[in-house]
Amino acid sequence: MKKLLIFVLLFTALAQAQMPVAALPEVYIDTTWNPPTGGVTWKAHTSADLTNAFTSAVPGDTIILDAGSVYSGNFTLPAKANPNNLWIYIESSALSKLPPPGMRVNPSTDAPNMPKIVTPNTNSAIIIAPGGNHYRLVGLEITSTSNQPTGCPSRLGSTLVNCYSANLIYCNQAQHGAPISTDSVTIDRSYLHGSNTQDVGEGVIGNASHFAVIESYISDIHHSTSDSQAILIFYTPGPIKIVDNYLSATTEDVMFGGAGYFDNPYVPSDIEIRRNHFFKPLSWDKAGDYGTLPPNNQWVEKNNLEFKSAQRAIVTGNVMENTWVSGQTGTSTLFTIRTSQSGNIAVVDDITFQSNVLKNVDAGFNTLDSDDQCGAQYGYPNCTNPGESKRIYIDNNLVMMNPASDGSHHWGLTIHQNLTDYRFQHNTFLMSDLSTCGAPIYFELPQQTGCSPPTSVTHNVWVNDNVMCRQAQGDCALEGTAGLTQDMGDPAPLAPRYYGNVMFVPSGDSMYSWPANNYATMVPFTYVSVGVGNFQLATPDWTDTTDGKVSGVGWPSLQVALGNQFLQGLGEEVGK
Repeated sequence: MKKLLIFVLLFTALAQAQMPVAALPEVYIDTTWNPPTGGVTWKAHTSADLTNAFTSAVPGDTIILDAGSVYSGNFTLPAKANPNNLWIYIESSALSKLPPPGMRVNPSTDAPNMPKIVTPNTNSAIIIAPGGNHYRLVGLEITSTSNQPTGCPSRLGSTLVNCYSANLIYCNQAQHGAPISTDSVTIDRSYLHGSNTQDVGEGVIGNASHFAVIESYISDIHHSTSDSQAILIFYTPGPIKIVDNYLSATTEDVMFGGAGYFDNPYVPSDIEIRRNHFFKPLSWDKAGDYGTLPPNNQWVEKNNLEFKSAQRAIVTGNVMENTWVSGQTGTSTLFTIRTSQSGNIAVVDDITFQSNVLKNVDAGFNTLDSDDQCGAQYGYPNCTNPGESKRIYIDNNLVMMNPASDGSHHWGLTIHQNLTDYRFQHNTFLMSDLSTCGAPIYFELPQQTGCSPPTSVTHNVWVNDNVMCRQAQGDCALEGTAGLTQDMGDPAPLAPRYYGNVMFVPSGDSMYSWPANNYATMVPFTYVSVGVGNFQLATPDWTDTTDGKVSGVGWPSLQVALGNQFLQGLGEEVGK
């Protein structure tokens, strides 16, 4: 009866405080394998054949490239009249030897069964022309053999200047307010890459509606000290599908927004990101200090996933592995609105980030309520709207921070001033060796903002049912309930918005008082089975939560979202 009364009081308070709810995508892309029938089959044996096939094929045709052959050039997929929305499939002659639909390719076994399309210069290997539509690229290896700039690779002081191509696949959508015309492009079971001596700015620029990358492998995407992304998308209304890929680039493995001019009329929307492996090889990490590029480092590393402009996204079942301090603070995932770079209508709204693993990262999540670089004084005179970031739901994620990373802060989640309508629930924040973290949750204020008088820093932020490797902290001196009142007191009541959390108190830290239904302890946590990656909390068995489930990640739902292939090795570093 007492438990029932507690829940009745809790949910009465929840109703008063208006828990934020993130809208899910309104449209999902169907990428079911459905090759054309009845059309012409074009067999391209040479680069000239391929150019002719791209020019001459009509919707409903199939273009077949010889596995093992090299096609050198800059190839354009043109716009074609297509009233019946028929597809052109462009595929390997050895498609039957590649993994079937639904399985990701592996270069070590599958590249020999792929034709190789290479750009010999700085231009894209494949360009989808404005208005190009209904193209599916299947089982292709796409890379660069550029010999530009002249004399590359060479040394410029301590920096290695590689041979360079801008990108490999480019949806060349007209910008500056032009309506979207490029539509229905799918990259399927393909291998896109650079090399140690071959820089590539982006693997794919996906500025098309109904754009998908599935079951592919994109690696070695880097460009000296400039930003590079495996997938970059900024000028499209969506929908977008990124499912079951290996994605590896130096700065951001995947980024939304960050380009498109001030008059960009689109916010990338209706985004599905599932079961991908975001990865940065540790060989890219050369020891260095925060904020500086190590003198012997070839590339600048930043984040796994960044949202600068996006709305209605579901991110689930992904592993995001390896970040460290280099170009930025080594944070894995950023919700950082940038209207200055993405356009005046940009927002980062309605993102559900659920059941993912952030592994060997220096820090977990960073947030920004509005663009603090909007305006002429920051170099963006056409930026007139700082935008917003609201209704973000971060739920059931395992965040394993790596003590060997270059940084020293090791913050699971950074909450910035004025953050509004965010909810963090059932996440587990820990160090991969179970050592003391910097802070699981840190309330950070801009330098110019003082802590007096004590007014609420954030608005309608919810922190529920999490397992924390330390007590929550902030820039202001107040701690415990008094600190939360300073940091997240708006709106009242505070109690339901900070509820069900379990916090470890390491030796040397003071034990602070917290709102009821939270638990701080100096007794180390234990987990169900770290050897197989099961970091569901075993002790304390804390179920005084908003939903009656044990605090932190839930193993069954995380296992289903990730799939068993991702769970192997999650516990290997623990205790070392």
